[in-house]
Amino acid sequence: AALLLLITCTLGCHNAGTVPPGWQATPITSSNVNNPHQQTPGQLQVIICYGNTLSNHTALRLTAPDKPDLLWDPGGTFLQNKPEHARTHDLITQNAPTLDQWWLYRRDGCREPIMEVFQWSLSPEQANRLHAVLIDRQDPTDPTQTFEPDAGGLQCCKKVCEYLIRFADNNPAVKDKMFWPHKLAEHLWTQSPDRVLIYRADGETLQYQRVTNSPVTD
Repeated sequence: AALLLLITCTLGCHNAGTVPPGWQATPITSSNVNNPHQQTPGQLQVIICYGNTLSNHTALRLTAPDKPDLLWDPGGTFLQNKPEHARTHDLITQNAPTLDQWWLYRRDGCREPIMEVFQWSLSPEQANRLHAVLIDRQDPTDPTQTFEPDAGGLQCCKKVCEYLIRFADNNPAVKDKMFWPHKLAEHLWTQSPDRVLIYRADGETLQYQRVTNSPVTD
């Protein structure tokens, strides 16, 4: 059992909060973090949560024009017994938490030290399609393409990868269903996010944006 634990920890080790070269940090305010509608009406936010040893969880937050914000917590239990948030199929469809609220839950409730948020702006058409896939569990442009957002234990990252592979139209481009959240995070740095937010329990939240003309490496 001890050997299995050692192997698991070795395979799952991560560099949480490590920023690749070519990204510039700036402090941000709560309003900048929690009101993505001020920037564009459609936002895709992929959330990577870290423990002290392992990367623990992958979640996703989505905004679309004239639709309620969604927080997708695949395989998790956040607000499971709170009917005012209408959690169904692992989706929080009413009063979805802001990023700050989600971070407080991960920091204080899950005792996690670091959280990364990778964010892309979406066209209204992209945002509405991604929203419909999660809510209706099928692609509105091709109803034969169904998708079940409800996930089993330890399947959060694979489920988010599947969703991105099938429906994100390469924004971001994901090719493989990864098990470890930190492996997905390493890849997402290469997918030209508009910004990356890093929350730290022992420091301030910083926003990272790519420096102009910096090379992208995978």
